[in-house]
Amino acid sequence: MKIITQWDNSKTRVCIVNDDFNLGGVQRVAIEIAEGLSQLSEMAVSLYNFQGDGTFFYKVSSNIDVYSNQFQYTKLEKIWFRIGMTRYKLLGTELKITRHYNRAIEKFSTLMNKQNFDCVILCQGYFTAIIPILKKKFPKTKFIGWQHSSFDVYMEKYNAFFKQEYIQGLKKADRIVCLTKQDMESFKKYNPNTTFIYNPLTLNTDKISNLKNNSVIFTGRLALQPKGLDYFIQLAELSPPDWHFRVAGDGPDNEKIENIVSEKNLESKIHFAGPLTGDELLAHYLGGDVFVSTSRWEGFGLVLTEAMKCGLPVVAFDNHGPREILADGKYGILVEKFNVEKMHEEITKLMNDDQLKMTYQKKSLERVAAFSLDTIIEEWRRIILNNK
Repeated sequence: MKIITQWDNSKTRVCIVNDDFNLGGVQRVAIEIAEGLSQLSEMAVSLYNFQGDGTFFYKVSSNIDVYSNQFQYTKLEKIWFRIGMTRYKLLGTELKITRHYNRAIEKFSTLMNKQNFDCVILCQGYFTAIIPILKKKFPKTKFIGWQHSSFDVYMEKYNAFFKQEYIQGLKKADRIVCLTKQDMESFKKYNPNTTFIYNPLTLNTDKISNLKNNSVIFTGRLALQPKGLDYFIQLAELSPPDWHFRVAGDGPDNEKIENIVSEKNLESKIHFAGPLTGDELLAHYLGGDVFVSTSRWEGFGLVLTEAMKCGLPVVAFDNHGPREILADGKYGILVEKFNVEKMHEEITKLMNDDQLKMTYQKKSLERVAAFSLDTIIEEWRRIILNNK
């Protein structure tokens, strides 16, 4: 762990906390915001890897201070967590997630005592839940709970087994930041000091697809249920043999997904590129004609804005994030959730109509201006410095 012994007291000291900084949308956006804030003369920025192994998949500039908890649970703590989850599933008894994180919180508190952060931005629900503990220890520090998924998904899925502690964290935060206008209204019920800030566009290019590749693409974490890759495979089955479906990303269900593709004899039609960055990721987008989001739920959808920056028409299930990005269908095609037949119908229209593809390409390029990094960094700067 890197420790700074002297700070420039003229700067606001900001620390962004996440579970880890491996491959993923949250990790990428957190680093992108850190990079943008670190360019401001009034900011000194740190990243804190709460319990990851210290690995950073994405490049971090040398002017950002990086800390890693490298926390390891004991066997007893792992057993306690499994027992707690079993009780929740059988009896509905919520876990005390703050007790689960107790030792990790103490390690982070030690760092805070040494570094005296002015503002701590905590990503996701687990860390929102620990805000009351941190606020009690450090009453002068501003704590921002950054919600990277939708309100409903947090309440009903991700944070359901510690909902009450999560709600208390929402209430005690100095500011809640979410990703869409719709979610802002929901979070305001627990904390009126809530705002929404879009995730910034992280792909910098002036190149656009020629839309002549006969390729439907997906980019994202290979997690079968949340990302709906079973639907993506169904779409490939339904589509003409001369069209290819290309997947970029990695995740916990990589092998399972590839096995499904093999069982259905679709190896020649669905291609897996693995995790991509830089020029390889750009080539992935430029080699597409249509970008598809089959997620069962999606708080934002950073990959949608990346695809749109490369001039791809977007077809997405109607989740909070895609609905916001596509402005209720003004800039792309929204499909009723889980209606694979309808999504196939919309993709087929694009496959068969070059003019329609070009129309949606223009819509995509028009929309991405709203996600410029400079605009979004200025919004973050304002709430960090004044909380108004």
